[in-house]
Amino acid sequence: MTAHPVAFVDEAFIRLHQHPGAYLFAAVLIDADDLPDVIDAARQAAGPHADFHASDLYRRGHIQPLEDMLDTTEAHAGWTLMIAQAPLGEHQEAARQAALTQLLRQLNDQKVRDVVLDTRASPREQLDTQLQGRKINPSDLPDITTYRRLVRGQQINARMRLQHVDDRHQPALWLPDVTAWAFQRALVFDEPQWWSRVASVATIHDAATGRELSLTHDRTAPPTGERGPQIQSPSAQNSLSSTSFYTLNGGTTNRTQGPGHLYNALLTQTMEASFPSSAADLQAGISALTAKVDRLTTAISATAQDRALPDHSHPGSADAGCIDAGSRFEAPAEHRDPGGPELG
Repeated sequence: MTAHPVAFVDEAFIRLHQHPGAYLFAAVLIDADDLPDVIDAARQAAGPHADFHASDLYRRGHIQPLEDMLDTTEAHAGWTLMIAQAPLGEHQEAARQAALTQLLRQLNDQKVRDVVLDTRASPREQLDTQLQGRKINPSDLPDITTYRRLVRGQQINARMRLQHVDDRHQPALWLPDVTAWAFQRALVFDEPQWWSRVASVATIHDAATGRELSLTHDRTAPPTGERGPQIQSPSAQNSLSSTSFYTLNGGTTNRTQGPGHLYNALLTQTMEASFPSSAADLQAGISALTAKVDRLTTAISATAQDRALPDHSHPGSADAGCIDAGSRFEAPAEHRDPGGPELG
């Protein structure tokens, strides 16, 4: 019997002045049998940094551990799922739960049974939770509420388990940490060189619709075809080639100038992902209206034809029948395009 993959999950978000923002989840899928090897590889990539955190290491100028951890992710991940809620919106917690909802649905489709999510609780909060005899940290309760709602609504398998773990105690969480950071750098600073290290084993999905997105400069959608943890078709290669030179400290986009090209391309795709459903609803409405008009026209024609035939059982009534048919034919003509003015 094949073991179900385990998903290790971490988040990142973009909340900057004059920037629409985004909430991001990265889930790295790992075969349960490979977990000991992955943990050893993560520790080796981190080197002396026992408390690995990508953003902290970057600020301190430790670049090599970041590259090594990204390479470890590319080498050991069965697959990587990125969920993007963009724009961020007014309520960050709502954006997080929307992204988490889509993430759990995607993981359910991949037959994941264990989801390990980095806790948001501080060490002090974790200690208080233990001392009070509770199982859930207050900071993690919104995630658990979302998970339970999906289980009750039968949107995910009840066998899926969600647990929050401190990344200080689980090196496998360093893989999604660096992956989420790399994606964040691409969207904030137009620096795709970090993300390109894991792009071949990653898929990006819109939190609202679940549609697949692509991190590209030309805003093109990814090639059609099957892709995912089981099938890595050519479409799994994201197009990130660029002739631009990227520095390690700032990229090509200044934060004060708002979103850059990569973010705008992603945001355009999220907007387009929600459009087909609206277009489909409009087309369905037009089709229903057309069918109704056709039925009404057929009924009017049939009535007019019946009234136009003379009634020989009552001599002299043929003319009256024609006049009656004419009057009945004219009346409905004012409504042959029901609802027509509303389409304007």
